[in-house]
Amino acid sequence: MKKSVLSALTLVTLLVIFLSSCKPTDEPTITNLNIHFYPMVGNDALVYNQEYTINGRKLKFIKAQFYVSDVSLKKTDNTTSTPEMPYALVEALETNYSFGSVDDGTYSGLEFAVGVDSVANHGDPTQWGVTHPLYVNSLYASYWDWSQGYVFMKLEGYVDTTAAANGTASTGFVYHIGNDEMLRTIALSINKTIGGNEDAIELNVDYAKLLEDVDLRTELQTHSTANEPLAAKIANKAQEAITLRP
Repeated sequence: MKKSVLSALTLVTLLVIFLSSCKPTDEPTITNLNIHFYPMVGNDALVYNQEYTINGRKLKFIKAQFYVSDVSLKKTDNTTSTPEMPYALVEALETNYSFGSVDDGTYSGLEFAVGVDSVANHGDPTQWGVTHPLYVNSLYASYWDWSQGYVFMKLEGYVDTTAAANGTASTGFVYHIGNDEMLRTIALSINKTIGGNEDAIELNVDYAKLLEDVDLRTELQTHSTANEPLAAKIANKAQEAITLRP
């Protein structure tokens, strides 16, 4: 009887070991990745209609937003992982954006574009579901019907344009950046282990840095058509303006 019990226990043990060995070991675990974009003006948080000094002039924002596309992460072993949702519409009133699932692991780099990739930019804007960042009727969506493309970045507000820069922020400025040639790739070095049910990467967006090369007295408007150099000035500052949050 004792021998039978021992034999049965042995068989159960062997069965457990066998079943355990049959479990897949190479299936990656995943985590929901959020990226937090904190709107800043230098070292201060950006608040709409609040006055700041940029390039020696008083200025206030009433609109500050941009599209993100082609998000990817580079692991320390040089493999890459693309999140489930590679798009976002980043608006200064919001900070948290969910990009869906990404493989767990330790990452050394984060890369994305400021703007909308060419395929989506020239695709059918009505193809996206109502919860998709590229849905053209969403709250902050911005799309040019006349050029059939998204407004990659939109900055609007008021600035002091007096010669002595001692007046009030009362003259309007409008910077609408778009078209394929204005797409800019952001590459950031990170040291981040992603895991658990949910994780986040935190970034600062310095809107003062975006306007660093702009003459705020005379360069007050661009729609990325007749004034391409001004649009390029702003687009070119994206890499410097978006940084890891300390």
